[in-house]
Amino acid sequence: MDLRVLNFGETVAGSAICSADCSERHGYCEAPGDCKCRMGWQGPSCNECVRYPGCLHGTCGQPWQCDCKEGWGGLFCDQDLNYCTNHRPCANDATCTNTGQGSYTCTCRPGYSGTNCELETNECDSNPCKNGGSCNDLENDYSCTCPQGFYGKNCEIIAMTCADGPCFNGGTCMETLTGGYTCRCPPTYTAEHRR
Repeated sequence: MDLRVLNFGETVAGSAICSADCSERHGYCEAPGDCKCRMGWQGPSCNECVRYPGCLHGTCGQPWQCDCKEGWGGLFCDQDLNYCTNHRPCANDATCTNTGQGSYTCTCRPGYSGTNCELETNECDSNPCKNGGSCNDLENDYSCTCPQGFYGKNCEIIAMTCADGPCFNGGTCMETLTGGYTCRCPPTYTAEHRR
């Protein structure tokens, strides 16, 4: 048996010797020292697989695959599964929840609305003040300025007046500035006996 030492690039039995880093499995050579890639493989050493065409945020373990990186999904790894973290779409300290491939839902804090909680809610829009009361929009609340003769959070309570005869046992009725009344009781009666 004859053994012979080959120099770099020499051929044995007519086949070329590839470059030293050329993948034996995925590359071949037609001339000494080169490295040509088999179908589905690429790179200087033919050790990088070719991804599925259109694969955006993925890798491959075998040719024509598209294995999505963490946080991405879909056939082409083009759908953001962690939209909330990557894009922060919810405004005004709203809570963002990922609901699927590239979609999300914002849960708004009180006082805000809209798809991204971008709209400040005007609590007076629902006309909460009754009986001609005027509404004042506050942060996450409202207040009503009631007309004379009404009171309560929404001006829903009718204030009795002295004309209604609310005082008993000789009590004297006195109108108040807000449209209500007070009873001044005779000396033998207390406030409990006014009515």
